[in-house]
Amino acid sequence: MVSRSEVQILNIENRKQFSPKARVNQGLMFSTKLESRMNCYEPGQITPMHQHPDEDELLYIVEGGGKFAFKDGEDLPVAVGDLICLPAGLEHRIEAVAENRMVLIYVIQSDYRTVSSGTLPDRHQLPREEA
Repeated sequence: MVSRSEVQILNIENRKQFSPKARVNQGLMFSTKLESRMNCYEPGQITPMHQHPDEDELLYIVEGGGKFAFKDGEDLPVAVGDLICLPAGLEHRIEAVAENRMVLIYVIQSDYRTVSSGTLPDRHQLPREEA
């Protein structure tokens, strides 16, 4: 990969990582204004309910499928090829289906904040999560 001030190219297939313990979240590309990250889920793994109070979030389903659950709304099923835009402040949870792995990429403002909507005793902290 080249420096931050230049064009960046990354092969997603070479970066996929999975863990039986929890979904794997890793940074992909970073610029002064945007950040892209990838989540890799084993079947049934989740990203717990949370929100980004000040930032919209754009997500793309690369592999598998799952659902987005919302605090105040119906679940939204997602599949390979779906592009999802979540507005700032929308509380959401992401879950891979029980039958397949799921991989998604998201793009968000580089100085984003994550606010957890609850606590689970055995969960991993979310990127940029505030206590």
